[in-house]
Amino acid sequence: MDRRIASIESFRALAILGVILWHTDLLNMLRGFGGGRLLVDLTIDLVWWVSLPYFFITAGYFFGKSVLTHGTPLAHLRRYFLTLFGILLAWVGVYTVVPTNWPVAVRDHGLWQPFYSETLKNVNLLATQHVRLFLEGTLPVWHLWFLPALMFSLATLTLIAVCRLQGYVIPLIIGLYVLVLTEEVAGGHFLGSTFHLGLWSIALLFTALGWWLAGREQPSVRTALCLIVGGYVFAFMEGALMSEYFHSIRGHHYLGGIVLALGVFLLALAKPNLGQSTPLPFLAQFTLGIYVSHILVMYTLTAISWRLQNLFPSLILLWQFLFPFAVYFLAMLFTLVLSKIPLARYLVTRTGPVTQTQYQVGKPITDKNHISDPKMDVA
Repeated sequence: MDRRIASIESFRALAILGVILWHTDLLNMLRGFGGGRLLVDLTIDLVWWVSLPYFFITAGYFFGKSVLTHGTPLAHLRRYFLTLFGILLAWVGVYTVVPTNWPVAVRDHGLWQPFYSETLKNVNLLATQHVRLFLEGTLPVWHLWFLPALMFSLATLTLIAVCRLQGYVIPLIIGLYVLVLTEEVAGGHFLGSTFHLGLWSIALLFTALGWWLAGREQPSVRTALCLIVGGYVFAFMEGALMSEYFHSIRGHHYLGGIVLALGVFLLALAKPNLGQSTPLPFLAQFTLGIYVSHILVMYTLTAISWRLQNLFPSLILLWQFLFPFAVYFLAMLFTLVLSKIPLARYLVTRTGPVTQTQYQVGKPITDKNHISDPKMDVA
């Protein structure tokens, strides 16, 4: 296994945990404890803006590195696309067939009926709502919207590279943010369209940011920390204005959140050895598998969770806190098992010829302490 940039890998392990904290509703539970305080609500919202966007920035960065070093953007896109499309197709199939609480459904209705009924329902959704499901991330696609959004983002950047329009990346980023704000103000139905473009627009925005960073010099720790602190403060100011004039901050696309996510990635570039002595770089190798499978693990644990809450009601709060971590480690073990099976490993890993190019922050290097295979840094 290649040795990668420790800081980027460490933050990837933390980012996938942030995604799971969001999906398991622990953060919403903490929001309830906050009693509606702006600082608590805003901090919880920013967990999303640091977690999932980090993957798009990372993918854009390493894709940009590959193109800058080797050229042939279409060849790199083909490798990304074929692998990601296979993973997407397989896991859409899984979530089309598996009911949300399948152990209880099997217990009550037998082995065949729950899966058959779920398949009929979801096939009908895919046939009638198709594009909307992938744009909005709803059943049975859920979190898998990330994969087509990433493919779309990389395809857009490839078009920019082929047409030699790299100088328009920053205007593209600004235009995308204006687009998502326009859709937000229009209530998610931009120009009368029933499609919500916000998720994919944000995906392209962050991937383009990573692409742009690939051609920049190594940032300083001071710059990264200023962006992190400044992004948080600016997001708080945005939240205060939203709360004052619109009485809600839910669903807002924080400009401060974009700055915050950018600062976190720049910190990883500025301190490449950050986290090297921790288990985080090792855990990061399971990130893609954890991402695609953690909802399946949640489906499986739901019945156990309900059972434990009924047996030990006094421990409900403790279990709600432990549940995300149980999902994380079981998804990691599931990924590890699948990765040992010749065909199944393609469901949870990205494979391909290992590049000989080694990257440090901003430039090719030969120091083996900072090797990174750009084809493997997708999620």
